Amino acid sequence: MPVTDAELTTELQHALGRPVAALRRHPHAYASTHPVEELDVTVAGGALLRLMLKDLVASCCGDLGARTALLDPRREIEAYALLAGRGAGTPACHAWVAPAPGEGAWLVLEAVDGVPLWQRGDRASWRAAARWLARLHAGGRPAAASRLVRHDAAHLRPWLARAVAATPAGALDEVAAVWEQVVASLTAWPTTFLHGEFYPSNILVAGPRRAPRVRPVDWEMAGVGPGVLDLAALVSGGWSDAERDELARAYHEALPVAQRPAWPALSRALRHARLHIAVQWLGWSPGWTPPAAHAHDWLGEARALAREVAR
Repeated sequence: MPVTDAELTTELQHALGRPVAALRRHPHAYASTHPVEELDVTVAGGALLRLMLKDLVASCCGDLGARTALLDPRREIEAYALLAGRGAGTPACHAWVAPAPGEGAWLVLEAVDGVPLWQRGDRASWRAAARWLARLHAGGRPAAASRLVRHDAAHLRPWLARAVAATPAGALDEVAAVWEQVVASLTAWPTTFLHGEFYPSNILVAGPRRAPRVRPVDWEMAGVGPGVLDLAALVSGGWSDAERDELARAYHEALPVAQRPAWPALSRALRHARLHIAVQWLGWSPGWTPPAAHAHDWLGEARALAREVAR
């Protein structure tokens, strides 16, 4: 059930430590899996705060297919709590409610300025996102992460069967021939804290080209696993090999020396991760199509990458 104004006001007053004099709610133009609202909160004394309310239960994407089983309303709450101690620059989480399973759950976040990365034409912003990601991964895996998605073999392996069920017969035979190699490669890669969907649509960027500020949002699929999966999400889509290498090298060079793999090893693991990303898009649901920001020939990409992996 959606949160009422009265419930929201009570929680905000507790979280902010000040009486709320006025509250205005507006639908937000951008939404992820869940609905998002803009909040104008006037506190005692007249100060106006711009916040965002995210419903963690309701869906605005129709059939979510395999994604439904992975969703946990409390995961994003846990992710923001973990991020708060890392100085990552992600939006501040001001309040949240996650009662018993089956009831409403929501969180209130700082409203951040910026546009999705995919709308920024300057390469400096993309390189900044790659360096931000390296810093996140350098922090390692959280000591306690009970609700994060675990990208282990048990999670990675079944995506091929889901994709096969959603594509024409025989379309993924080349992928099937190398799939165990892909799973073995990814599960052998160093494990760290993952955004889980580090796509350009989930990365807000503000500021000038010379000093872009990166603020990733939508941590509902945050996880623990091989960091190269996040890098693959960042460089997914219609990049040339040279452009993709430019971003991967920005990531590589931003890693601490002690955590920096050999470049050929990263390149090989990135191909495997990109193949997994393509298969995952194909396997979300037989009746589901990606939103416009993720529209791509994922079947063609999966088959091409399988041939590269098989060489």
